[in-house]
Amino acid sequence: MSPSAPAWNSPELFPKSDSPRVAKYRQLQSWYREVQLGVEAGGSGTYAALGSYLHADAVAAQRDLNFLHPAAHEHAETRGREVQAEGGSLDPKRLFHNMLSSMPLCFNLFGAMRGEHEAFLPVFRELFDPDATKISEIICEWAPSAPSASLGDRTAFDAVIFYVAGAESRFVGIETKYTEPFSAKPYDRPEYRTLTRESDWFVDGADVELLKSAKSNQLWRNVMLAAALDREGSRGQGHVAVVALDDDAGASAALDIVRPQMAPSHADRLMSRTFSEILSAVEELAPELSWWAVNFRRRYLLSAPPAGEPAERDPLGPAFGRGLAETVTLAEPSSGP
Repeated sequence: MSPSAPAWNSPELFPKSDSPRVAKYRQLQSWYREVQLGVEAGGSGTYAALGSYLHADAVAAQRDLNFLHPAAHEHAETRGREVQAEGGSLDPKRLFHNMLSSMPLCFNLFGAMRGEHEAFLPVFRELFDPDATKISEIICEWAPSAPSASLGDRTAFDAVIFYVAGAESRFVGIETKYTEPFSAKPYDRPEYRTLTRESDWFVDGADVELLKSAKSNQLWRNVMLAAALDREGSRGQGHVAVVALDDDAGASAALDIVRPQMAPSHADRLMSRTFSEILSAVEELAPELSWWAVNFRRRYLLSAPPAGEPAERDPLGPAFGRGLAETVTLAEPSSGP
């Protein structure tokens, strides 16, 4: 880093408009960038330097800086190309430069587990489906290609886990949130109303005006996407999970709106899990992934940057100038469904 670069906690690196909650996690990302990665802050919007952004030169020199696991980085590179070819929406700068975004976070969690299907299976059973017998595939930024299984727009799961329960195929479509809220734009289309009315996922007479509101619109669309794919049948029985921080009031509000509009027979198809729950389950049930859990917790979940001077980086964690693959041995991913 340049000696003239502002320190990670310099006020000039942080928007004054941040809420206390966002400011806390932006500071954590800025600390991680400087101490763990050893790179300068990059510019974003009107900010010449923003604490939670990786400098463009650093990313150009080492593309995996925003990732905690070689499988996460490899999957990000692959999905970046594939989503563009599929006509979907994926912002490369958000994925590779924005440390505060839930998009790279999703790759750092579920993208990393692409290479760890067997080790992650007990965790998946504990938190998502106790009947699961095999994880077939994990894909980030995914939407079905068949028109009959989609919403006819760019609605996609942040991640999807295809798995087997006995002889039955199933899937969980996942929405991840870090500090950003659910999309505030109340999208509405005739197709949404038809699917909500005809799907057995929702109660008769579901309140579409309530579901389409800013607080719940994005989650409503995710549930509809799972319902459409479930009805199409090629991927088996569907579920939706919101994965967020423990104190995410926006996620809780969306769930409180959508859940009462779901049919009792499908009420358990919509789940809520926290990052803390996932890490605790990993530490208990998959100790071979403890190195990943330590890195993920340090990067995303500390309530404040560690006190004390001088701050020291974790020699086992990601760092500028060193490829993660040099110190991490990956399991072979399972074959796709």
